[in-house]
Amino acid sequence: MDTPQMSPGSILSQMLLGNRVQQAIYVAAKLGIADLLKDGPKGSEELAQAAGAHAESLYRLLRVLASFGVFSEDEQGRFELTPLASLLRKGTRNSKRAFALWSGGVSYQLFGALEYSVLTGEPAFDHLFGSEFFEYLAQNPDVGIVFDEFMSRQTAPIGPVVAAYDFSGVNTVVDVGGGRGELLAAILSAHPTLRGVLIDHSRVIQGAKSVLEAANVADRCETVCGDILESVPCNGDTYILKNITHGLNDDDAIRVLRNCYRAMNDGAKLLLIEFLMPLGNDPFPGKLMDLLMLVGSHGGRERTEAEFRTLFAAAGLRLTNILTTKYAYSLIEARAA
Repeated sequence: MDTPQMSPGSILSQMLLGNRVQQAIYVAAKLGIADLLKDGPKGSEELAQAAGAHAESLYRLLRVLASFGVFSEDEQGRFELTPLASLLRKGTRNSKRAFALWSGGVSYQLFGALEYSVLTGEPAFDHLFGSEFFEYLAQNPDVGIVFDEFMSRQTAPIGPVVAAYDFSGVNTVVDVGGGRGELLAAILSAHPTLRGVLIDHSRVIQGAKSVLEAANVADRCETVCGDILESVPCNGDTYILKNITHGLNDDDAIRVLRNCYRAMNDGAKLLLIEFLMPLGNDPFPGKLMDLLMLVGSHGGRERTEAEFRTLFAAAGLRLTNILTTKYAYSLIEARAA
């Protein structure tokens, strides 16, 4: 039997209600409900007492989430974990808790101010929070911790993909703006003869030591605190930038790329890991990410192949290859022009 098709009205209504589900997940994640259920089912009274919540209101929240498969309610009115709810536990291998906290917190507020950015062309973030994005994270360490965890979790799946890239003839890999080093750790783990250099601001570089040590690559990786808009470490054979240029306006993106060009060894390669914006109207993760750059950055954007070629040319580079991945990211390779 054919599955009935949803009407346009039903589809649009479902889209419009999405923020309510997101916020319900966010609150459950913030209250740590999934962790409270790790040892078995509990009623809403017991959960509310442990979480510092109002029992009846918490029940209503969990009842909604159970209808979407996030938690389930048994005949005694107790709630328990489901595969979806388990992803909201803290510190587990595939945890999505940081994603829930970030998307339902700062990101939710940002998209609530999307109209401001569309009308003015200015970042809603500065308008809402009174400072530039990374300044805000430095001033609000609790938010910064959530963001760093979110970024680390987002980077983890792409690590093995990038590690499979051809690093033959490479001695030193420089990860430019590489955060806590998950990507570089994956590369060094897969290639025991490589050495690495990780550069980022001090706020995040402090967390790299534990990541690199856990991967047993700390002895082959130097960490550098620095501003990539000013300079990057010299004498690398491959320079990697994951989700860096998309947060920068064209002038700043060219500035960072030119810094890499000046620092590269002869014959070195530069590798961007970014969404490559396609033509047409098919769904693509980069399109929503582009809106996030609109509200959250000063001129950042997801770019097309032609736009990347323009950036490279202005920085003294030329695009030499594009490799697509199953995660929608592209590996965009460039060399000296």
